[in-house]
Amino acid sequence: MRGVAVLSVVCGHAVSARPDMVGPGVAEGVLTILASGVDVFFVISGFIIATTAAGQRDPLNFTFRRAVRIYPVYWLVLLVAFVSSSWIELSPEKRPPLDLGLIFAWTYPNWYLGPAWSIAFELHFYAAVASILAIAPNRVFELLFAGLGMVVVAVVFRLQLGIYSHPLVLEFGAGIGIAYLHRNGGLRFSRRILAISAGLFAAGWYWIFVSGSADPQFARVPTYGLAAGLLIHAVVSAEIEGQSFSPILQWFGKISYSLYIVHYLVIKWIANFTGMWLLSTAGTIAASILLSIGLAFALHIIIEAPLIGWGRKWSLMRRDQQTSDVPRREAAMRIPARAE
Repeated sequence: MRGVAVLSVVCGHAVSARPDMVGPGVAEGVLTILASGVDVFFVISGFIIATTAAGQRDPLNFTFRRAVRIYPVYWLVLLVAFVSSSWIELSPEKRPPLDLGLIFAWTYPNWYLGPAWSIAFELHFYAAVASILAIAPNRVFELLFAGLGMVVVAVVFRLQLGIYSHPLVLEFGAGIGIAYLHRNGGLRFSRRILAISAGLFAAGWYWIFVSGSADPQFARVPTYGLAAGLLIHAVVSAEIEGQSFSPILQWFGKISYSLYIVHYLVIKWIANFTGMWLLSTAGTIAASILLSIGLAFALHIIIEAPLIGWGRKWSLMRRDQQTSDVPRREAAMRIPARAE
């Protein structure tokens, strides 16, 4: 599903890059529905991270693996965006300084890489999970659900807790709930769930775009967020029952992070070359999508995949070392028989 989610976001940005060419209404309407790919990403992240953390006991290992996954590709593309922002407008607002919040993707919005606002949400979620692993690794789900309860309170009473009081954080909770059901054998596939999911996506689009919701971010949660949760529930249930998915979508899933990070910059570059759009609007949109996919594949092969493999090896070495140290610590703690 990561492949579907990333293609949704990429196509949304490609179509809406030049509202003057495709029409403001078309640009906004297409982006409104296709931006729901981010909601799918949040649910997937909640599911994967909760599942991983439930079998994890080392917060340092968890944090290191996440950092290796996120930062190398992000830093490279951010550097290119920073350099090119001198002659290409990446956002209508005034260009901010490249501070530590942007360098480590900890704050949002992100002027240089627009879609990276979601990475800030991801990183805050990772930080919460790492804290739980450091405090009580045997109580991951209990503390995650307790944390989600605090988010609900913060959203309802409008408490100022930064990202942790943002309604979109609750979409991670949908993934956590699916991980909990999966762990306890509570997932069952149903086609009705897919139908309800599709209906909620349509309802979200109508509420946000057609009706003009006063709070679009909040409106996403009971529509796009719940729809994404039901969709991932159905997909995971189908996989448990032995169903397989398209190898092409699986391939897009592998390069999804690189594609998510690099596509916005590529599309902005192309949008600034007005001559290309005069040739063929549809052809230029297709070219921007294909070029983004090509660059993402290169980033995945050259940077992302090798570093993920290295991080996995480091993690296994660290785990093996900790396992081998246990008998040594136990032996050191034993009292010799002749000393009794």
